Amino acid sequence: MTRVEMIDAPPDWFKRSGLGEPGPGQHYLTTARYPLFYLQITKCGCTFLRNLVYYLDHDQVHPDSTRIHSHNDDFITAARIPRWFLKRSPYLFAVVRDPIDRFLSLYFDKIANLDNKYDSGMRDRLTKAANLVLTPEMSIQQHRENCLRLLAWFDLNLAGKTPGRPNAHWQRQSLRLSHTKGLNPRLLTLSGLSWQLPEILTPLIPDIQQKIDAVTIRNKSKRLLSRDEILTPDIERAVLLLYAEDAETYAHARDEWGPAPRTAFQPEV
Repeated sequence: MTRVEMIDAPPDWFKRSGLGEPGPGQHYLTTARYPLFYLQITKCGCTFLRNLVYYLDHDQVHPDSTRIHSHNDDFITAARIPRWFLKRSPYLFAVVRDPIDRFLSLYFDKIANLDNKYDSGMRDRLTKAANLVLTPEMSIQQHRENCLRLLAWFDLNLAGKTPGRPNAHWQRQSLRLSHTKGLNPRLLTLSGLSWQLPEILTPLIPDIQQKIDAVTIRNKSKRLLSRDEILTPDIERAVLLLYAEDAETYAHARDEWGPAPRTAFQPEV
């Protein structure tokens, strides 16, 4: 299958000369209407955010909103925007997530969810590689054993010690952030996205809250068990060891934002 690329020509709002070759902005989505720049990190609210970026330009939801990641040609990157412009922008941002929640979301949404036909290839790969046990009826202990086996295999895969490249779903968030080192995007947290996103974008888009409310698509995991039910000290330790930098980055962003306003809506993720 031919990979469809995103549009990288400078948007009309950029009145200066664009770069001759793609720069660090190639990792950021932008819009034809607004000079905002979003660095997508998989399993960190990216289905909702891609849909929001699309809505900002089209005033309607994407016709294939649940599979929006298959439509790169509907998006614009900031590839030709100079580094100095990106670096000065108050609307350059990324969303980070608690690595434990991110891992459990991956497990329950893509792997343990046997009804998910879209990701059957990933599930088959991981089932064979990590020797997982997946059946319609599983005990909590079997899910816990699967988690530990997955984490052990992820450790080897991310270290280049297994066949096949790492998938973005289990790649470290820190690697994605390192692709734009020096630009220093504002880090939002997925848990606080409902109030942090309007806070940073309202100066640029006064009616951003209405636009956010119009985009109802969310890629919610089919959670068979809650975090408290499945998490054990061993699983927690394995996640935090494997994703130590991600945990530190998330904690820093969470603490920098502080507690949510009393009126903030906390969505289920």
